[in-house]
Amino acid sequence: MQTENQAEKINRNEFLKKLGLSGASLMAVYCGVTMTSCKNEESTTPATTTDKTVSFDMGTTDYAKLLTKGGFHVDSTNSIVIANTSDNGYVAVTLVCTHEGQRKVQYSTNKFLCTAHGATFDNKGNALSVASRALTTYKVSQTGNVLTVTL
Repeated sequence: MQTENQAEKINRNEFLKKLGLSGASLMAVYCGVTMTSCKNEESTTPATTTDKTVSFDMGTTDYAKLLTKGGFHVDSTNSIVIANTSDNGYVAVTLVCTHEGQRKVQYSTNKFLCTAHGATFDNKGNALSVASRALTTYKVSQTGNVLTVTL
């Protein structure tokens, strides 16, 4: 028997059953409440192609780091990360991770990674771990010190 100060510890399932929820209504609560706290990979919408272009002048201090292998720039306004990779030259990918839609993609040591949950992607944006889908990639062209990304 419990004293007044002792609280009965029950799990979520037992709590919902005590509220009178069971069967289909219990499943509706689980699917409608608990599973929406973490986005499903299939619900992440990839970036759409709009044929918009964004330019980066590597002759300026803001983008000079792109001249060095391993250098990268996060453009939050356009939701892209552009990197100077060791094997593919310049690559631009979406800032939005395909794992859970977090805007946390960066570039580090020859791979793109999402700092939210540790998803990793190769230099072409292909999923290596955690995420199962590749990042959206964009065409990058170079004229002198200016990189142009077509979104």
